Amino acid sequence: MRTPPIPIEVIWSMAGESKKKVLLVDDDADFVAANRIALEAKGYQVVTAPDSRAGVETALREVPDLVVVDLMMEELDAGFALVESLQNHPKTAGVPILMVSGVTTALGFRVDQEGSAPGWLQVTEFVNKPIDPVDLAEKVATHLG
Repeated sequence: MRTPPIPIEVIWSMAGESKKKVLLVDDDADFVAANRIALEAKGYQVVTAPDSRAGVETALREVPDLVVVDLMMEELDAGFALVESLQNHPKTAGVPILMVSGVTTALGFRVDQEGSAPGWLQVTEFVNKPIDPVDLAEKVATHLG
């Protein structure tokens, strides 16, 4: 009788290594796909959601180590709503959040302050789109190691 193969998750846990989990929330499938590849190449486990509602549900179910969220998705303020929901839930209140948006590029509205998020935004970092996936993975690494 043959024993079944050991799932890779079990092998990782037996090796004493656990991958940090990153949640990508964006309605741009190309952005998600490119950044998933870059983050997985850095050794992160990546989960995704296509909008703010699915983002909150996924975050509460998966409890990621970091969230990357687009500012504008199905609604203009969808990213803000998602951030507020995560910050007000005990499971996700301390999770670092990187907010990404092309609003600065498209409209000239500056949200970032030399790489920092303004105090009213209440995210760990604001990142202007477009951003190279390798650069975004480096920003994630800065916050997660």
